[in-house]
Amino acid sequence: MMKTEAATKFKPVVHPGAWKSKDLAEHPALVFELGPQHLQALEEALSPVAGEHAESLTRECFDLSRIEDDLLVLREQVLQGLGVAIIRGFPVERYDESDLARLFFGLGTYFGDAVSQSRMGDRLGHVVDASSDPNERGYRSSRELSFHTDSDDIVMMLCVRPATRGGVNRFTSSLTVYNDLVRHAPESLSPLFEGYRYHWRGEAPDGEPPITDYTVPVLSSREDVLSCVFLRFFIEMAADELGEPLSDGQINALDKFEQYASDASNVFEIRLEAGDVFIINNFTVLHSRTAFEDDPPPSPGRHLMRLWLKCPGVRPLVEGVRRYYGVDGIQLRAGEGTIYRPRKAR
Repeated sequence: MMKTEAATKFKPVVHPGAWKSKDLAEHPALVFELGPQHLQALEEALSPVAGEHAESLTRECFDLSRIEDDLLVLREQVLQGLGVAIIRGFPVERYDESDLARLFFGLGTYFGDAVSQSRMGDRLGHVVDASSDPNERGYRSSRELSFHTDSDDIVMMLCVRPATRGGVNRFTSSLTVYNDLVRHAPESLSPLFEGYRYHWRGEAPDGEPPITDYTVPVLSSREDVLSCVFLRFFIEMAADELGEPLSDGQINALDKFEQYASDASNVFEIRLEAGDVFIINNFTVLHSRTAFEDDPPPSPGRHLMRLWLKCPGVRPLVEGVRRYYGVDGIQLRAGEGTIYRPRKAR
């Protein structure tokens, strides 16, 4: 009976962002190659902000008006279309790391407003192998990362240096995962829409408990716009510390979601090379990464620069998602890093 009711309640979505991996790989709009005019515009925008801190830059002071039309097309593609774009040819070989940070952050201002990515308050994150501690944040480790979403509307990464081995980025359309669940496992959808409590992992905003006292839906719809938020590890950490095991139905729903997220027909893989930028819609595209290895020092290791970008007023969100993402990313905690030591709440 449950399956029949679920099949009646949930309908597949038709959207350009509901792609299969083969379709995305062959899509003519997936890759955007920077040309001489784009490189010249970046160079000219950099000159007036030489010496400025990258995170202080604004769209007003970083003038890319000459190529703004192209950037608006890419932004629209990410927010309303495919949900993903890859820019090739970012001039990483021409500049030192400080100027690359200014160029990348400045470019990001044309896509959204950068928010804090950790208790360090970093609006420009550095994806590097900083620690082997298993409690370290994923973006500061070399371990494999399972499919998940990050924060806010857009995730944007620039590959400064690829890893010596591994570090393959993987993308799946969460709209396609939803459609697969509608067709093949509709009974799993109700728990996903009802949501789960999340562990803040030491990053709770002021006034919030260590674990959300509300549920955050994995899948949600407002004004007929489907959105996805998925961090299974945080869900399981919350249940563990609360001493409230997930039900069989809740676990099965998460398992089914991950099954279709990892299905070979849904997963688009790319090993970013130096100068590649990927831009994804955080609400419609899940991402993961294979483990990677770098050569030992003094060889430089894998390095990606990352932005989490908020695009106010673009996407209608249900209250649980809006509250979870907050106003300005993860709250700064002076003197605190990115390692969290789990504990039992009871």
